[in-house]
Amino acid sequence: MNTPDSEYKRVVRHETGHTLGFPHEHMRKALVALIDPQKAYEYFLRTQGWDKQTVDQQVLTALDESSLMGTPVDQDSIMCYQLPGSITKNGQPIRGGTDINQTDYGFAGRIYPKPGQDLMVEQHEEWEPSEDIREPVMAAL
Repeated sequence: MNTPDSEYKRVVRHETGHTLGFPHEHMRKALVALIDPQKAYEYFLRTQGWDKQTVDQQVLTALDESSLMGTPVDQDSIMCYQLPGSITKNGQPIRGGTDINQTDYGFAGRIYPKPGQDLMVEQHEEWEPSEDIREPVMAAL
């Protein structure tokens, strides 16, 4: 009962994403590569009580990109957890999504097209630059 409405809505929307088949965005290779493993082990032990194996499984093992039907990496997706800059290699946080964004809507539309929409027609949507990982971040990898 003490959970703020904004957090309640974020969690419900995030978990609904899982129900629809959305994976955790923060487990995409480009985002996992930003995390310093030693800092992550210390942080998650302190904040969650997780051992090394749990951190490896929940945070540091990237999803196999070839198994994903997805979008460009999007750290503002509702499916991306916020991770503090204290555990990243460059000191910049992984922002994490607080609500469903345009990338999430577009992806849902690809997976669950409106009735009558031809599933074989490939849709090309333009992604807003703000939805993508910025090039300087990627260059730091």
